[in-house]
Amino acid sequence: MKTAILLMTRTLVLILALLTTLHAADSAPSKNAKGRNPNEQTFDAAIIGATPAGIAAAIAAKRAGAARVALIEPSAHVGGRFAETIGFGEIDRMKPETVGGLWTELRAKVDAYYGKPTSTPEPHVQERILEDWLKEEGVSVLKNWRPARAEKSGAHLDRLIADDGQRIGAAVFIDATYYGDLLPLADVAFTIGRESRAQYGESLAGVLLKLVNPPGAIDLPVKSSPISGFAADGKTLLPHVHGLTTDVREGDGDTHLQCANLYVCLTKNPANRVELTAPENYDPAEFELLRREIARLGKDARFGFGGGVPADKAKMNDGVNYLLHWGLVSGADAYPAATVAERRRIWETHRDYTRRLLWFLREDVDLPEAMRQNIQQWGLPKDEFTDNGHWPYDLYAREGRRMISDFTMTQRDLFDDTGKADAIALGCFPVDSHAVRRLATPDGQEVINEGGYLVIPPIYEIPYRILTPKAAECDNLLVTCALSSSRVAFNSLRVEPTWMMIGQAAGTAAALVGQDKVPVQRVNPTELQKRLSEAGVPLQKP
Repeated sequence: MKTAILLMTRTLVLILALLTTLHAADSAPSKNAKGRNPNEQTFDAAIIGATPAGIAAAIAAKRAGAARVALIEPSAHVGGRFAETIGFGEIDRMKPETVGGLWTELRAKVDAYYGKPTSTPEPHVQERILEDWLKEEGVSVLKNWRPARAEKSGAHLDRLIADDGQRIGAAVFIDATYYGDLLPLADVAFTIGRESRAQYGESLAGVLLKLVNPPGAIDLPVKSSPISGFAADGKTLLPHVHGLTTDVREGDGDTHLQCANLYVCLTKNPANRVELTAPENYDPAEFELLRREIARLGKDARFGFGGGVPADKAKMNDGVNYLLHWGLVSGADAYPAATVAERRRIWETHRDYTRRLLWFLREDVDLPEAMRQNIQQWGLPKDEFTDNGHWPYDLYAREGRRMISDFTMTQRDLFDDTGKADAIALGCFPVDSHAVRRLATPDGQEVINEGGYLVIPPIYEIPYRILTPKAAECDNLLVTCALSSSRVAFNSLRVEPTWMMIGQAAGTAAALVGQDKVPVQRVNPTELQKRLSEAGVPLQKP
């Protein structure tokens, strides 16, 4: 009897052990005969972020000989801000001889679609054109793929792992996100915010209450107005006034960022218009500062939208003609380093602010009747952003992380030392900073949009070096948007035409890395420049 019980016990133990093994095999990612995880896809080049820079990088890598190219987008849409009404408008402040390559190809595709030159295509049209282009070029597009962590071997980035466990391995990775989202995952050094004026000797750096000794022509100085920033009691600051000018010191660095806004698409076509309704928690007192300024301007007051969008549509971008405007000053300081959920909450804050401001401009009886009637014509288009309440998907946050590499591009490289032996693109967009904070003078006589300016540089050359991390940190990562630059230089680099040419350079370099089996820091600059020049990218300033 004891023997039978012992045999039964041993049998049960063996069965349980077998079941445990089978369960573990089912639970763990299985591997094929070669030991490779089937949840992992491997590419010659993997680009994170389907921004215009990322799209250009993917197409350029494919054309330069990379056989397997993936464009990985954390959201469900490609095109970034470019497909959210910004369009080609930034080129208006650039010299035409500084732009070419894939940017020019894209313009031709948009013009062909509409049958005429079109500065700002409709968002849904632009996204469709970009989707078709990527398909034609043979780029693998992975949407809703959100990188959560990375694995490295020393300074080599082996793979990215998504929040759902999917894995991507690649010979070369390219961070083409607007905010440098891959940098912290890859343990690459970065900074956020404003350097002090002393750090790089930049006259435009740090806190700026008054623009003194600018390095170039001033197109838009710091905005201020002789309007009290206090309520009637003379003590309480008005809404959207963040402090006093005495709270800050000229030239100091800080972690504040210039304001962000939604790049909204609007229409006045009644058949395609979603009518605006009164927002929750609306209080017209929130906009007392704007009411005072409009009253001061009288008949010269204007508040409207930019045209140029087909099908009776317009676009709303931040403009700083007024102290209070479409940008929510100080509202996006946390956005670049925020989680996905936190970014969505910040986006909602900006959406709600925009709704309240629109309602104020169309309904407040103290405003000029002509202004109110103009705003009342407009609503959100029914055929745009249909899965997001007809609001754009992302926040137009003008700053993010900036990589810290062996070479940092600064104000000097824009205005003085403008030639570069390893040039991969040209730049000339104004050094453009929207308002950072809104401050009142202690006597209450003036309000200042601190940190806002626009200064015109000459044409300058952009070096390949600002795309590469320090070799000891990562040898197979390229960065297109979160470039190694000071905040001052970034404020000229940070536009879609420039980023798209930089993306084209990064994609071409990625293909060369794979072919030559070298770190990204050792790409042959002569060969890279030859390929870019053949592709129509201008490299040398006149």
